[in-house]
Amino acid sequence: GRSHILEARKSVISDLGYLAGSESKLRSVAAPVSKLSVLGNLDDVVKVLEGSTPSTLLLNQWGLCDNGGNVQRVGTLLLNSDPGSSHGKVTNQKSDALMFRSLETAQCVKELCLKILIKESPDRRNTTHALISQVYKSCCLYSELGRHDLAKVALSRMRSLVDSFKSSEFRDDFPNTLPLILHLEDAKIMTCQNNFDTAITHCKMIVNHLKNYVTGAIDQDNRQLLAKSLLLGGIWMTHQNVDSAKVILSSFFQKAAELALDIHNKTPSDSSPAQASAACFKLGEFAANLYSSLDARTTSDTWKRRNIAVAERRRELEVCSGEVKKLEKKARRSSDNMDAFNELWIHRETLKREVTMDERETRSVETSIKSYLFMAMKSYCSALKLSTPTTTDVSKHVFRLVSLWFKNCDKQETKAIVNEEIDLNSSTIPSYRFVPLIYQLFSRIDSPVDDDENSFQRILRRLVLKICAEHPYHGIVQLIALSNGKRVGSGVSGRHATAYLDNVGDAKVEAAKCVLQDLRKHGPDYVVALMGSYECLMDAYIDLALYSTTKIQDKQTEGISFSKCKLDLDVCMSGGRRGNRNTSITNMPVIITQPPPVRPDAKYGDGKEDPLGAERVVGFNSTFDLTPSGIHRPKIVKCHGSKGTIFKQLVKGEDDLRQDAIMQQVFGTVNDLLRQEDSNGNDFTRKSMGVSMFASSSRRLKLITYGITPLSPASGVLEWVNDTMAFGDFLTDSKGRVGAHSKYFPGEWGSVACRKYYDNATAETRRQVFDQICDNFSPVFRFFFLEYFSSSMEAWYTARMSYTRSCAVNSIVGHILGIGDRHTQNILVHTKTGEIVHIDFGIVFEQGKVRLFFVVL
Repeated sequence: GRSHILEARKSVISDLGYLAGSESKLRSVAAPVSKLSVLGNLDDVVKVLEGSTPSTLLLNQWGLCDNGGNVQRVGTLLLNSDPGSSHGKVTNQKSDALMFRSLETAQCVKELCLKILIKESPDRRNTTHALISQVYKSCCLYSELGRHDLAKVALSRMRSLVDSFKSSEFRDDFPNTLPLILHLEDAKIMTCQNNFDTAITHCKMIVNHLKNYVTGAIDQDNRQLLAKSLLLGGIWMTHQNVDSAKVILSSFFQKAAELALDIHNKTPSDSSPAQASAACFKLGEFAANLYSSLDARTTSDTWKRRNIAVAERRRELEVCSGEVKKLEKKARRSSDNMDAFNELWIHRETLKREVTMDERETRSVETSIKSYLFMAMKSYCSALKLSTPTTTDVSKHVFRLVSLWFKNCDKQETKAIVNEEIDLNSSTIPSYRFVPLIYQLFSRIDSPVDDDENSFQRILRRLVLKICAEHPYHGIVQLIALSNGKRVGSGVSGRHATAYLDNVGDAKVEAAKCVLQDLRKHGPDYVVALMGSYECLMDAYIDLALYSTTKIQDKQTEGISFSKCKLDLDVCMSGGRRGNRNTSITNMPVIITQPPPVRPDAKYGDGKEDPLGAERVVGFNSTFDLTPSGIHRPKIVKCHGSKGTIFKQLVKGEDDLRQDAIMQQVFGTVNDLLRQEDSNGNDFTRKSMGVSMFASSSRRLKLITYGITPLSPASGVLEWVNDTMAFGDFLTDSKGRVGAHSKYFPGEWGSVACRKYYDNATAETRRQVFDQICDNFSPVFRFFFLEYFSSSMEAWYTARMSYTRSCAVNSIVGHILGIGDRHTQNILVHTKTGEIVHIDFGIVFEQGKVRLFFVVL
């Protein structure tokens, strides 16, 4: 009874008391918490048996009901499962043993409780389906955690339950296709065990069994099962290269997408958009791969040599045809020329056949390229229209769609295909899908080359206007920055202003201004007001960024007054010192380096209140500081948010930050990939046990990112990364601070002495000099963790592990992207977590290889 449950809870809480006060024992908390969760479930079951709680409430708490609060029927549950979920993927996920035992216990207790409720509860129908659903969830969980043997046992147990209940009064609740559905579940587990051949055989068997019956408006379950089998079969055949690409495309992916779309259009349900979008995404991805393969083939050196040979063969055929005509006349006059004529005629006919085959191959390749491109564009657009905000892994498909569009938008042969598809679908594809690609989209803005409404530039402008109107906090800043293309001060990244502007045309700047003008005419009123506020704020930032500090930086670097420098960033939101700033008092911009999270519903308010997850600018400190180093001495300002938060920002001038912003975008994409890889197979686990508990067994790999907002080609604002310090600042002496080397090895050489000693070395003695420096300059960074994480052994160990993982991820990404200029002032270390933060990405994509450096030893 409940008294026993109460005593058990007291016992578990007593055990938890022994873990208090020891950080090293925190890992042991999972087991007692799991026990409390199980006891809570048992208590809920007792309440149901006593009649104080309805069974539907318990089943809903356990996640066994749909969004409408109804217990899912087994056929619907299996057919509506996500084809792209980790159940059915090869996974090497190794779960923590203690965590797995806790999860397994929780699942088994739920199954046992449901079996008790079936016997005691009056609502046997719902409880029966809930039990089968619970067993299926256990099967998915075991598969996600890499325990495929237990997943197979759970599926077998589920099959036995279905067989036993099919002979009861609930037999009509089970669809006739249930055996085939369970065969497909068997196939999923087989793929997890790398048994793809048998899984593909199962899929083909199901397809062959159903394709003779799925005609017209027949049983919905059959159509769903066929669509799902076709999709999974195509995915697995692609993985194994079982058949030709054309067969997989036409017999599996195309049919799966067409059937899924037909089901959604004729009999829509809660799951039909996800099923249709998944099928269309796979079809688009497969068609795009085929297009890329053929496109690479037609641009290869081999294809170019082939075309040269084809042209030579045509010319040879023309010459040969002329010679045949001449010999034919001679052969009629004399039989002596007949042998030569016959031989030449045979050669001409052979050349004709070869030229015909060449032309047929060329036409086939050109037709296939257009066909695959059209199929990819259409499928991607259809999938994006159907996908929901909860659909995962959509970003890569958006990137691929835009990449195909940009690659073919100006090609004479294919521009009509891509431009028409984008123009046709851009109004119905949710605009938030394109927000992560704002830099790439906006950078393509240019003046239209013709008056065609379907031209690339006009379609792009309409898309840009839609993004800015629906997501103004993300689009307006980039658009205004483009219109500031001529505001470069005295130069950009070492290039003189005149030389820079000579290489930059006016077309992009004028085009951006035209788009801004269109937005003012046709955009919502609050967006138009925001544009004025953002322009005012960005102008004040640019004035500060381009302000020369050469006269004051030797005298003062802190507490420099804006008013004395005739700058008005601190008062720009109130009209400026001379009253020449035209700002909207109600529609204030958000903190420029921290825009709000992208909202799929595009509901950011009316501009008069803080968007969810962001703060608006209300003012700045009246003074600014200068950084202690830097070629152009960036300025440090403090921005005041509407919720009282103070945001520290770095304002840089005469430096192009657009590349830095792109790198932060790339890092964000890498974090998304790492998050998906790290969480693969853990969705059910996190729902069952909580994110924080399972995080102990994940690797938590990530790159630390920070906001960068370019304002013009020569200025920008960066988010200040709090609680960090440069490696060099910790290791070496600086103004008013003793470095770690001097502190822990006071008798050894200093960093300045080492540098001078190395600079004076000749090419022959450089290696010997380097070894001498190493002997007299000991590594000291290990003391960083002792200084900042000395509260406990666990804190020290956690920080060291965070540092190691962070170094690994940054090194791998840095190597792939060719990031250079990684000296000790461009790498920061976090004093709260131990992670590292890379800054200043002026040299990327192997640009450092073309610069002159010291010889690497």
